[in-house]
Amino acid sequence: MQLFINIVLIVLIIAIAVAIIVRTFRKVKEGGKCAACDYDCEAKRLKDQHDKMTIK
Repeated sequence: MQLFINIVLIVLIIAIAVAIIVRTFRKVKEGGKCAACDYDCEAKRLKDQHDKMTIK
C-alpha cells in the first residue's frame, strides 16, 4: 500500500510539473513573453525605466 501511495505522489508531482511547463510554453508561443515577465525583477524594472525615458 505504501508503494502505491508513493507512486501516486510521484505521478502527481510529475503531472503538475508538466502542466506548468506546458502552460509556460503556450504563454510564450501566444504572447512572445518569457515566464519571468510575470514577476518584477531588476532587469524588468530597468527596461521599464528605459522605455519611459525614451518615450518622453
